[in-house]
Amino acid sequence: MAQPLPTNSADAAALVQQFLMAHGGRYSSRATEENWKVVPVTLTVPDNPQILNGEWLVVPWDAPTPAHLETWLGRLRLAGAMPRVAVLAMDHPYLEPLLLRQLAMGHGLELVAVSADPPVVYGSRAADQVRLVLDEDERERMSRINPLDHLVSLGDPREPQVFLERLRRAAPGVPVTKALITINLLVFMAMVAVAGSYAKGDSGLLEVLLGGFSLPQLTAWGANTAPLTVGTAGAMAEPWRLLSAAFLHGNLLHVGMNLLVLRQIGETAERLLGSATYAAVYLLAALGGSIASLGWHAVHNPLAVSVGASGAVFGVMGATLGFALARKDAVPRRIYRALLNSGLWFTGINIAFGLSMSMVDNAAHMGGLVIGVLGGAALSRQLPPAPQPTTALRMAVIAGFLAVLALLYRVAAGLSG
Repeated sequence: MAQPLPTNSADAAALVQQFLMAHGGRYSSRATEENWKVVPVTLTVPDNPQILNGEWLVVPWDAPTPAHLETWLGRLRLAGAMPRVAVLAMDHPYLEPLLLRQLAMGHGLELVAVSADPPVVYGSRAADQVRLVLDEDERERMSRINPLDHLVSLGDPREPQVFLERLRRAAPGVPVTKALITINLLVFMAMVAVAGSYAKGDSGLLEVLLGGFSLPQLTAWGANTAPLTVGTAGAMAEPWRLLSAAFLHGNLLHVGMNLLVLRQIGETAERLLGSATYAAVYLLAALGGSIASLGWHAVHNPLAVSVGASGAVFGVMGATLGFALARKDAVPRRIYRALLNSGLWFTGINIAFGLSMSMVDNAAHMGGLVIGVLGGAALSRQLPPAPQPTTALRMAVIAGFLAVLALLYRVAAGLSG
C-alpha cells in the first residue's frame, strides 16, 4: 500500500524525510521518536544522480508571511548554517512560487514548499525532484522505510538521543528486573504467611511485618550464616545459602527499600547489558556479596546471620558503572557523567549509612559492588544494531567469575574453620 498523502505539515515533513531516506539520506541533526515530524531536522544526502546531494533542512513551516521567511533565511546565513536545500512543510501553500524562487536565488540555496492541502510541491529547481513524493509508485517505495529505523542504525551512538533510542529499542521491556522484584516479594509474602499463622491476631501479623523475623526463622529459610553455609564443627556445608540469602529479607522496610532501588536502577542496567547478561551479573553479585559477608563475619562475628538483596542491588549499580567505564568512548559524555555520578553518590551515601548502623552488612554491599563493576565491564557490549558478543564468549566470562567466586568461598570457609 502506498504511503498516504499528507494531511498536515507534520505529515508533509515526515513524507519528505522518508523520501530523502529512500535516496540514501541520513540524519545529521537531532531527531527523536517524539519530535522528528515537528521540529527542523537536517539530513545529508550522498552523491546521487537522482537528487541533489548535500544537506537538506526539513522545516515544519507555519509562518505564512514572506517577511518571516526572509528573516529566517537571514538568521541562517548569519549563523553559517545554510543548507543546500530547505524544504518548508506546510498545511496550506502560504507562499508564492515566484517568491520562493527569488529568495532561493538571493540566498544561494534551493527552497522548496510542500503543501498538504492541496497536495502540491513547488519552488526552485529542486522542487522537480521533491515532487516525486506525490507519485504513487514513489510513495509505495517509501512506505517500506521508517525514518526512526535509519536514525537508530545510522546515527552516531555518541549522540544522546540516538544512544537512548538504541537503548530503548535494544530492550523495550525489562522482564528480568520485574521477575526479580516479583520473586523477592513472593518469598517475603510466603515468610509472612508462615510466620503469621503462628501470630496472635492482626496485631501479631503487623508485628511480623514491621518488627521482622527472628534469627531462627531466617536461618530456616536459608540465611547465610557460617556454621551452616561452610559447615563448621563437622556439619555438612550448605553453600546454596550464599544464593538463597539474597532472596530473604528481615522485615517490610528491608524488602521495600531494596526493591525500590532495584526498580530504579535495574531497568537501566538490564537495557545496557541485555536481559540474560543482566540476570547473570545480578546472581554473580549476589554470590559475591554473600561470600564477602561470610568472610568478614568469620573474623568479626562467626555466628552472624545475613540476608537481603542489597549485595545484588549494589552489584546492579556497579554493573552500570562498569559498563560506563568499559564503553566510555561509545557512551555519550552527558550520559557517561550521569551514570558515573549516580553510581558514586549511591555508593558513598550507602557506605556512610552502613557505617553508622551496625546491623547493615557493608561487607555484602562491597562484595556485590566489586563483582558488579567487574561483571558490568567484562560483559559490556555495543548496543544493537552493532555486533553482539557471542553466547560462548559470555558463558566463558561467567564461568571465569564463578571459578573466582568458588576460590573466594574456600578462603572464607578457611577463615570460618
